[in-house]
Amino acid sequence: MALENVYELSRVLGQRQRLGLVFARHAYGMRAWVDLFSARVPAIADPEAKALLAQLVADNARHMMLFRERAIAYGVDPDAYDPPREGEVIYERIDDLAGLDELAGYAVGSLDHFSQLLAVYRDAAEGEDRAAIDDVTADVQRMLVALRPLAGADGARWAAEAHELYRVRELVETPRYAHAG
Repeated sequence: MALENVYELSRVLGQRQRLGLVFARHAYGMRAWVDLFSARVPAIADPEAKALLAQLVADNARHMMLFRERAIAYGVDPDAYDPPREGEVIYERIDDLAGLDELAGYAVGSLDHFSQLLAVYRDAAEGEDRAAIDDVTADVQRMLVALRPLAGADGARWAAEAHELYRVRELVETPRYAHAG
């Protein structure tokens, strides 16, 4: 599924200081992923799958710190980010997922959507912002390749659900960026 509002998001990010808001938003989301996915690691029996899920948590923790740093560089307090309801639904849904295949499928959809956003952000970024985005993008691509086989036969269904939730969120977040700065 392709990102629906690329033009609008690109236009809004034409004012580069708005990247601070983007970084704060994603630092919040990465923190949520650390909390939600780390709680699932003990229940995974397969050692390779356990290690992969632990790596997903570690990647998100590192990305959270990178994006927090970038938000602060713009004078944006990443701890002040308050997600819209459409954002919270994404994290609440993770709690309802049962089994590694559902988690992996949902993560694949989420990361695929995120990789599309990262491409738009990269076009608006320069210097340290671009370097942070490139670093995160490389990890996201690596994780997508690793997670896809774990998503099982229904992986596409879980990925599509995640894409839809993020699609709706983008339609709310992008105008928030525009009105905030």
